[in-house]
Amino acid sequence: MSSTTKVIVAVFAVLLVAVVAGVIWVRSTATTPEPDLAVAPATPLPEPSPTPSLAERLSERLAGTTLATSDAVVRELVGQLSSRPALAKWLANEDLVRRFVAAVDNIANGVSPTGQLAFMRPEKTFKVVERGDRSFIDPVSYDRYDLATQVFLSLDTEGTVALYRELEPLIDEAYREISPPGSRFSDRLDAAMNHLLEVVPPAEPPEVRRKVVTWVYVDESLEGLSGAQRQLLRMGPDNVLLIKSKLRELKSALRAASSTAS
Repeated sequence: MSSTTKVIVAVFAVLLVAVVAGVIWVRSTATTPEPDLAVAPATPLPEPSPTPSLAERLSERLAGTTLATSDAVVRELVGQLSSRPALAKWLANEDLVRRFVAAVDNIANGVSPTGQLAFMRPEKTFKVVERGDRSFIDPVSYDRYDLATQVFLSLDTEGTVALYRELEPLIDEAYREISPPGSRFSDRLDAAMNHLLEVVPPAEPPEVRRKVVTWVYVDESLEGLSGAQRQLLRMGPDNVLLIKSKLRELKSALRAASSTAS
């Protein structure tokens, strides 16, 4: 079976991991220095400058960034967050914002974004357990997606939303390249999240059967899901539930930010 990592990381990991890195960068550069203890008490301290808001600091950090140069910014921000080889490998690709936009649009349409995110395919192979003449997904297959799930769960929700709002002009620019007139990327992102939130994992490892070189679900209610939903389902029930919880949290925060902005 193809990689389910591609679905979840497609929605948030490449772009929103950068968000967390951006928040860490902003907080580290906004630290107020300790007063000099050697200064005589009679010497008045200067009035502290007003601390810029998170949005203001992010806006300053991203000033001058264009869609053509955004890859460098994303890589820099993520580099300050983690040294995990997996993240470095994912971010070695080009057109990260365009890949993100195209992947989200695909997911909203129920399509697995294989074309944009083939570089995220897990290294370990899919496994099944044979029971007589029947085959079931081996639960160890789900372990291949634990890393992507944990990266996704680690995202700082407040910072994620703040930087997403600052990056919206670039995201909208990329979306206009592939979208029909009058459509909005924010609507596609909401649709993509809703589409994944509809996935309900089965209580037991599902039965599968070979179809040429791939495996398909025997249960027609599972095989009848969209390609994007099947990809998420194959991450395993524990990961699916964790990811859905984080998606709801992000969705709520995005809605709140949009209401405040309007």
